[in-house]
Amino acid sequence: MGVRNFLIGFTVGVVGGASLSVINAPQSGKALTNSLKENSGTIKSSTNQVKEEINNIKESVLRAKHETSNINDLTDEVKVLVDNFKTDIDPNVNNLKDDITAVQNSVEDIQHAFDKPEKK
Repeated sequence: MGVRNFLIGFTVGVVGGASLSVINAPQSGKALTNSLKENSGTIKSSTNQVKEEINNIKESVLRAKHETSNINDLTDEVKVLVDNFKTDIDPNVNNLKDDITAVQNSVEDIQHAFDKPEKK
């Protein structure tokens, strides 16, 4: 909304400034008419240029909105992939924990066996 208001204000300013400069110019009727004819092409050109800039800004905003939705989609996909990875890996993590506990118990049993003196 701010860009649109700026461009409207800019266009009104250009047209108003051109109008005031033509009205206040000390020229005869024919010279003023010729000046108006020459300046009308410049004003039309400026107006067309402003229209093109407005269209470019609109396209940029639409592209940015589209890219934002793409980023949101990718973020959602990454979240799903991470959740799936966690679901797939959790049983393996639990199995590894159980295996580590079993190895620790075996090491403790072996240590106790060596620590006890043998009876002869």
